[in-house]
Amino acid sequence: MTVPTTETSGEVDPRVALPRAPWGPRILGVVLLLAGAFLCWTAYDSADGDFSAEGPWLAPLVVTAGWVVLAAWYLVSQFVRSRPPTEPTTEPADTTESTEATEATEPTDGTEPAGPVQWLTPALLGAALLGYVFALEPLGFVLASALFFVAAARILGSHHWIRDVLVAVPLVVAIYLGFTQLLEISLPAGVMPL
Repeated sequence: MTVPTTETSGEVDPRVALPRAPWGPRILGVVLLLAGAFLCWTAYDSADGDFSAEGPWLAPLVVTAGWVVLAAWYLVSQFVRSRPPTEPTTEPADTTESTEATEATEPTDGTEPAGPVQWLTPALLGAALLGYVFALEPLGFVLASALFFVAAARILGSHHWIRDVLVAVPLVVAIYLGFTQLLEISLPAGVMPL
């Protein structure tokens, strides 16, 4: 493996190529962008020419437009990679012993070695989301969403139950009132009708 040589300015030799990025994230970015564009078009097309603020097209169009922007940003970030920062060296570039030692002990592309994949957190979040789907109708939007928010925060590592509840309840109530009162979109009231 070739180690990037540095000159006195500390810049990486442009002839030394960075390792290629994996194709998986790029394919995911393309899929997300295409799915977002399709959903954005579907939301726009559902208006049938009636683009009044009370119509059912506005919220889906705003959400899917945000999806398209984020997917495009993610996709571009997968293709644009910056070179890793290097330290200027004062020793000559032809020291083969130090180069071999560096290759054996440290990655040369400036990245940390990847650890094992952690599947527990995504699996628990998926289970919580599935539980949320089943609880939404009988419990109602406010209670089910607040419980999901607190559960998701706990799964992601939060240890502050009170803070999570104090954030979840006003946020969920504001979303519920915004959709039901301002946008006139009905959400399941469940056991706690507002």
